[in-house]
Amino acid sequence: MKGIEIEFCRSLPPKDALNGILSQYYELIVVRMREMGFDIDPAAPQSALAEFWANSDDYLPPKGCLFVARNSAGEIVGCGMLKCLDQHTGELKRVFVIESARGTGAGKALIEAREQAARNMGLKRLVADTLTPNVEMRNLYPKLGFVELDEPIETTTYKDQPMLRPHLHYFAKEL
Repeated sequence: MKGIEIEFCRSLPPKDALNGILSQYYELIVVRMREMGFDIDPAAPQSALAEFWANSDDYLPPKGCLFVARNSAGEIVGCGMLKCLDQHTGELKRVFVIESARGTGAGKALIEAREQAARNMGLKRLVADTLTPNVEMRNLYPKLGFVELDEPIETTTYKDQPMLRPHLHYFAKEL
């Protein structure tokens, strides 16, 4: 990966730095949801940030992990999280790479880093979901050995956002 480094976070990065990348992620999700016809509250990105920080322990050892991608200037240009759903299953969450870092392999590296971390944690399976318009992830997961499932799985989004269920694609990979 040209000029991009993947960093395992033993603790949360500074709040401003992490909020910078997460805000861009949430804003993109809101745009895509509006394009799908959902009426989304303008405060949704801020609410999503607050929800993340309220549950941020889920994305740190021993319950999960967090990786960031940094450019040569040390700025966070991508992120990826994993949380344990049970003792055998980890869920990939919030994989995102800013536009200027797309095509560098950062997204793939963020997924592979979390896959290795899941193995190190003793997990046997990874799952993920993504919205229909997220063609980037819908194309990337199969290239990395994930199988798109015909039936829904009880991911965090499935449980917390029932209105999105008809628009979610589910992926799994045995480790």
